[in-house]
Parts: sequence; structure tokens; C-alpha cells
Amino acid sequence: MSRYPLALTLLLASLSAQACELPPSPAGRPDARPPALPAPLYHASKLGQDPQATAQALFKNIPPAEADKRYEVVVSVRELPPQPIRIQPAAAPLKGQ
Repeated sequence: MSRYPLALTLLLASLSAQACELPPSPAGRPDARPPALPAPLYHASKLGQDPQATAQALFKNIPPAEADKRYEVVVSVRELPPQPIRIQPAAAPLKGQ
């Protein structure tokens, strides 16, 4: 039996394992997490029938920008499923009827 197929298989396996290694984390520890984002300056949500009118109502409350600062603004509009119709239970008969 030739040793070349086995050696080639082991070589390819070790190369593929090295290619799949993740880059080291920023802090050098495997359990280190990236820094958390700062808390939002303004956050609001509102339900409405007209997304543009609802967004305009929310935009009025955004605090003014400060000089030499950068901001991230994220706007999201979702269509909600219709609310289920709630069936009212039948009134219980009164005593004596």
C-alpha cells in the first residue's frame, strides 16, 4: 500500500482546517464581545393606519442635532396582521328563566 494517498489526505485536511480558523477576537480572548452600542438618544414606536403620517408625528419629537456629532437614524415600517375577531361569549341565562 502506498502512503501517498494518506499523506495527501492528511495534508489537505490540515490546510482546510487552517483556512477555516476564525480571526482572533479584538481583545485577544476567545470569549471577548465587541463593544456595545451607546443607548439611543430617542426611541419611539406608534401604531397607525397611515405610515407616512405616523412617521411625521414621531419625527416632530426628535431632539435637535448637536454640532460635530454623527447620528444613525433607522426607520422601520411593518405591516401587521389583522387583529383576530374576538367572539363575545353568550350571556348566561338569568336565574328563574
